[in-house]
Amino acid sequence: MGTPKDAIDRTRRNHALEHATVTLLLERGVKTPLGGYSIPSGFFIWSSAPPDEVGSASREALRLLKAGHSGLAISPYCGTNWVASVLVGGAAALIAAAGRRGLWASARAAIAAVAAASVLGKPVGRFLQRRFTTLPDLDRVEIEPVQTLLDSGGGVPVNVVWIGANHAAEDDAPAAQAALPAASSDAPTE
Repeated sequence: MGTPKDAIDRTRRNHALEHATVTLLLERGVKTPLGGYSIPSGFFIWSSAPPDEVGSASREALRLLKAGHSGLAISPYCGTNWVASVLVGGAAALIAAAGRRGLWASARAAIAAVAAASVLGKPVGRFLQRRFTTLPDLDRVEIEPVQTLLDSGGGVPVNVVWIGANHAAEDDAPAAQAALPAASSDAPTE
């Protein structure tokens, strides 16, 4: 079954592949809404792209990541960037308002939070993606057929890309999980 670290590493690998897949779908002209969500056994893509296009982009993304194009694992649209911006902004606000009260202290804290989040949020987010939330080491990864899980007819379908592993080198197969992300926003999300 594997350890919690194995599940985290599989999710990080799938997150890297999800980012690369979304990047390729955007390059192919797929319009928003477009986003993804990774789990240990694969990743979800919600998009107007049909499952065969999602599968094609996923296989190409896997090929490119295996060939060393690890930059595809880092996305400017990743939720990690948003979390980093909030944390940086919150820390800046706390520092700017430390021990002070009043309107001027609050205004200074707000300005510091916005400035810090704007300047440092994305670089910190990219660092966090590289170090903690993605892992572009996909040597033993194989993509299984893409399935449409949710297609309401009028909305944006949710496709799932299940990930298998070359089990000659690894005995621990990921277990399928069912967890659907909440989709919204005009920008791609991950």
